[in-house]
Order: sequence, then C-alpha cells, then structure tokens
Amino acid sequence: MIRVLYFSTAQSDISMADVDNIVALSAKKNGERNITGALAYNGRNFCQLLEGEHAVVKDLLNTIEEDARHTGFKVIDSKEITDRHFPDWSMMRVDGLDFSTVINAMNA
Repeated sequence: MIRVLYFSTAQSDISMADVDNIVALSAKKNGERNITGALAYNGRNFCQLLEGEHAVVKDLLNTIEEDARHTGFKVIDSKEITDRHFPDWSMMRVDGLDFSTVINAMNA
C-alpha cells in the first residue's frame, strides 16, 4: 500500500457547501475503492492524505489533479505503508486552519 500527501489551492469561488459535497462524494467513492484518508480545507488551500493500493491511489490522484476546482496541485510526500493511519475513514474532513492532523499522519 501507499500513503500520499498533497496540497493545492482552491479556486476563489469554492464554497463550504462545495467542500461538503467533495467530502461526501469522496467518502462514498473511496469506500468503494478501499481508499482511506483525510481532507483539510482552510478556506484557501486543500491538504489531503490518501491511503490504499498503489494503482488505485495513483489513478485517483490523476483525477484529482485534473479537477478544475483547484490549482497548484503538488504531491508533497509519498511512502510505502503496511498499516493505515485512517483505517475507519474513507474520507475524514478536518476543519480549521491547522493542517497538522493530516501532515502528521505521514509520519505514522
């Protein structure tokens, strides 16, 4: 399995309702793909951690990178894992300005 962390900048017209929709749809689709992780949004930037099988996560990252709701997509870190940090979360939403919950999961 692999764990990947990325950052991006939301388009200026993204609303909290849009982010809620992203999380709800991601939770459903990620559950079907056996992907776990967390998404943080601070009103400007996204920080997301994804965990799962290599090919499935890489395919999802390609889809996310092409999403027009954000720019500046950048994978910050990636590593092999044997255990998930968010095993019970197909997509956990982390609110607030502090991305440490998501970033620190890379060290798990």
